[in-house]
Amino acid sequence: MTILLFSSLVSGVLKQIIARPRPSGLLILDNAGGYSMPSGHSLLSGTIAGYTYFCEGLNKHIKSIIIILAILTAISRVYLGVHYVSDVLVGLLLGSVVGFIISKLEIKINKANFHISKIKEEALLIGVFVLIIVADLFIPEEYYGAFAILGYFVGYAIYKHTNLKQCLVLTKTKTQLLIAFVGGTAILGIVGASAYYFTTGLISQVLFFASGIFVTLIWPIAISILVKKREKQKSKKVKISKKTFNSKRKKQKKN
Repeated sequence: MTILLFSSLVSGVLKQIIARPRPSGLLILDNAGGYSMPSGHSLLSGTIAGYTYFCEGLNKHIKSIIIILAILTAISRVYLGVHYVSDVLVGLLLGSVVGFIISKLEIKINKANFHISKIKEEALLIGVFVLIIVADLFIPEEYYGAFAILGYFVGYAIYKHTNLKQCLVLTKTKTQLLIAFVGGTAILGIVGASAYYFTTGLISQVLFFASGIFVTLIWPIAISILVKKREKQKSKKVKISKKTFNSKRKKQKKN
């Protein structure tokens, strides 16, 4: 989510600043809109490749496969006629830089406590928040996704600052994990699609913000509540079955 949100923000801002029209007369995809430089797909794939390359502990073969896929993604954008070669090259280069920054930022975020007393230590994160807020003020409506980044990290900050980490119960079975993944993806898709396609202005901003905070705070809490309820139901069933078994044994002894 961090990779997707940040790469979208970077490509969105640069597209508006550079405002380079897409290639004309070459389009295989005739419904491609927006500007050309840099390629958003190439920047996203470059960010994924850059992040995985600088991420410790990943298999070298996996890193190689992801880099190859990123290059193939960039080639496909030129083949479809929606970008110039320079668009995809800049996208890959910027993406790899963004991926590197996120890989380093991740270490800082994981160690962060978001306490006011440690505000100097969290200067890098505060800088990220400021950049996002500034971007929110200047990016046109089609890039309200910046509000999703803000909501994403606000939710994470609340999670880290409070004792929620100790209170939340994680999924314990494969079924629960599947429900959490599929259900969360479906709800996020509905909220994100509503924000992107069906509304504009303040409502769109609120929905994007909600989709961000949904990922890091709302859905984890919801799943934790559901898992707790399920565990209570199981424990009640076990107690009832034990009582039934004990009562049967007593009757058998009496008989």
